Amino acid sequence: MILFLDFDGVLHPDAAYLVRGRPELRSGGELFMWSCYLVDALASAPHVRIVLSTSWARELRFARARDYLPAELRQRIIGATWHSGMATDDEHRPLGRDTWWDTSTRYQQIRRYVDRAGITDWIAVDDQPEGWADTDRDKLVSTDSNLGLSAPSARVRLAAAVGNMASAWAVADAMAGVLVIPQVERSASSADLVQWVEWWQSSYLRATELPPDQIAAMKAGHWWPPVSAVEVRAMPPAIARRRIP
Repeated sequence: MILFLDFDGVLHPDAAYLVRGRPELRSGGELFMWSCYLVDALASAPHVRIVLSTSWARELRFARARDYLPAELRQRIIGATWHSGMATDDEHRPLGRDTWWDTSTRYQQIRRYVDRAGITDWIAVDDQPEGWADTDRDKLVSTDSNLGLSAPSARVRLAAAVGNMASAWAVADAMAGVLVIPQVERSASSADLVQWVEWWQSSYLRATELPPDQIAAMKAGHWWPPVSAVEVRAMPPAIARRRIP
């Protein structure tokens, strides 16, 4: 399996800027502070290889962008959707100074790589869902630009997508423990497990007005601060069956 990996809005908030040739994060936390979640999700998935689909490969060159990642991820990287030849190849410079890559959507960049390499088994982790074809939308693990992989919903979808259900269950169980709610039954399908996590995350956000210190904790990766009670909406049947015997 090939995993197309974005950096901004996935491994840290989408607030990274290039300052005098060096990337800086202009928000709370630090660059790549959520990369540990990707390491965990892939720990039991040795078959997964990574292709960089981030603009970092364009701005900093492939090797430098790759080397910002921890060793556990670097060893999986096999390429990038951008390569330096695109800056000079007539195929990619029909618009003068801009290349085709600069003016295309993230999905178009990924799809071109997929088609040229003949890849059939792939997913993408990205905070840019715009322009994705309906036929490929199930391959996108979409993240919130501010929360990235710190959000349980993103982590459980990623873990399920790479077949690491132990990691997916760990995310759900941790959420149940903090919110003081019953765990999901082990007979639940992976689709129901993902729905359960997404629903509780959405309900939590709707039920709680977060003070600034908790927002800061969220951005640091501590997404679920302890709560004593959560107001919830009517549960979808698939979730209610797993909460109410």
